Amino acid sequence: MTNIKFFFNVENKIDLICSILPERLNKKRNSLIYCLDNIQLNLLSDQLWGNSVESFFPHEENNHHHFSKIILSNKNIEWMDDTIINISSQMVDGFNRYLNLFEIVSTDEGDKKLARIRFQYFKDRGYNIQSIDAKKI
Repeated sequence: MTNIKFFFNVENKIDLICSILPERLNKKRNSLIYCLDNIQLNLLSDQLWGNSVESFFPHEENNHHHFSKIILSNKNIEWMDDTIINISSQMVDGFNRYLNLFEIVSTDEGDKKLARIRFQYFKDRGYNIQSIDAKKI
């Protein structure tokens, strides 16, 4: 069964992603980051290709190669089976094929409202859910 983590009180979803990825890469874990649309995907991609050593994260967009550890997608999520990181505010179809689901929830009221619906959906189905206050990490 998929393990689910809700990161809430997130000021900036892209900054949180950049703080999560180094540990995941050190452990050689795959991450698919599910974006709402092309705008969100492009903003994240630009940040991941940043100039500094700390912010440089090679990745693929809407494509998968076995050597890629980070995939960004706003379309189909049929790749990988490790971790999906949802920054889209929508329910991700097929999330249960992954070992882990990270739900990233901003401080925006609309985003929180949609996250509460997803949280209740997972809870009603017996998923193991961990809530993490992003302001405390």
